[in-house]
Amino acid sequence: MKKLVYLLTVVFLVAACRGNIGNFTEVDRLPVIFPDYTGIVIPPNIAPLNFKIEEPGVDFEAWIYVDKENQLTVRSSSPSVIIDQAKWRKMLDANKGKSIYTDVFVKQKEGGWQKFKTIENRISEEKIDSHLAYRLINTGYVLWTNLGIYQRNLENFDEKPILENKSIEYGCLNCHSFANNDPNKFMLHIRAIHGGTLISKDGRLQKVNTKTNYTLNAGAYPNWHPDGKHIAYSVNDIGQYFCSGEIRIEVADMTSDLIVYDVEKNTVSTSAKVSTPNRENLPVWSPDGKYIYYLSAPPVRDLDDRINDKYDLLRIEYNTADNSWGKIDTILIADSIGKSISFPKVAPNGKFLMFCTSDNGYFTIHHPQTDLNLLDLQTGKFRKMDINSDQTDSYHCFSSGGHWFVFTSKRLDGLFSRPYFSFLDENGNATKPFVLPQEDPEFYNSFIKNYNIPELIKGEVPFTPVEIRDKVLEDAIPAKIDPGVDTLYMKQHLQKKESSDSPHV
Repeated sequence: MKKLVYLLTVVFLVAACRGNIGNFTEVDRLPVIFPDYTGIVIPPNIAPLNFKIEEPGVDFEAWIYVDKENQLTVRSSSPSVIIDQAKWRKMLDANKGKSIYTDVFVKQKEGGWQKFKTIENRISEEKIDSHLAYRLINTGYVLWTNLGIYQRNLENFDEKPILENKSIEYGCLNCHSFANNDPNKFMLHIRAIHGGTLISKDGRLQKVNTKTNYTLNAGAYPNWHPDGKHIAYSVNDIGQYFCSGEIRIEVADMTSDLIVYDVEKNTVSTSAKVSTPNRENLPVWSPDGKYIYYLSAPPVRDLDDRINDKYDLLRIEYNTADNSWGKIDTILIADSIGKSISFPKVAPNGKFLMFCTSDNGYFTIHHPQTDLNLLDLQTGKFRKMDINSDQTDSYHCFSSGGHWFVFTSKRLDGLFSRPYFSFLDENGNATKPFVLPQEDPEFYNSFIKNYNIPELIKGEVPFTPVEIRDKVLEDAIPAKIDPGVDTLYMKQHLQKKESSDSPHV
């Protein structure tokens, strides 16, 4: 990302200094700033929270401090407050667990200075993982010709591509996932041209084809087992529909099953328990690796079913020692809450499961009514989280430390999804979310791509885009079916699906 130069901004550290404002009148409210970095908890390793003062004036000044003895002062004729990175980082490192304050002053065109109520934020004791990986993509009703998967250093403003599809003849990139937030162990999926699944393990890249003669399709919607040796997938036959009204686009399943890919053995496992006429979807592991949580909806009878059906939340036992499937438990029934469930994710401590709800379906990013929910796995009680907006709040990922999490929201404009961060305490209370900081405070007013599938990782991906591209251009190694799979059942299962009267895309 290009560095921005602000000629009118002067940043300096002032010890025991109150600035050069002189007399001022006090305004009994917080200043309007963009983005809204007020009343939030921030990681001690986050990049500066640059912001724009949206108050009329001709001169602007901001005092940022934990104590007035060490004050960071930004003075400018521009309303953009650009904070020195090194001094910001030093202030946060020295004051973990403390409040950090911001005083905003605005000089009127005619008249003197005004001071607004002090903004109080808090610096967390717990760091957030240093990087964020995400896909940048146009809105769903615009061609996805140009897209890529990127990584952003959360401690500064550096953004680098992991892979851009222009380097692989514009194939579709999706379904990236990391094992235990580890940048060295990841996978991403390529559709259409040069299709296959790219997996990073043991310091090398490998391209595989997880589709077998006994499974519907290649694996999608991945989630790594805590051992870093198994990946749970759904295999889906998906349709995309353009609609009128509030929801302009809908993505829906015709059929879907679950599989587990053994990374070391290059084998695919499934079972009659998770390859049924129902639609099994979006699998995720429990932190202890003993269970797979997943969604289930009835078989499709017609197009209306496909769009309007609701998904339940289930759980199945899985033994990685012999790739065997065990008992199924129903965790939450959609009809009992009047909502469809999607994107379950278990917190690293195993105490909470965060999930999305929407009126129907599972592809929540296009549903304005989508909300984040929190299920207490010890009590079985759940509630809609306080951090939701009146726009889409969807896909989420926990940091390795267990408390910080990221999710996407369209709350800024109702059009584009942006990454937001929040801290979840031991009681399941989440702090006010804040948007990913940018060097230019007005960045989100003009950036017209969506942040998709944000994943927190503990460092930078160790491969260059060229190394990844070269591996993608190779032929994929075909996966084998696990010897324990009932292949006769799977053949019959697939035949029934192929001969079904369900509508095809």
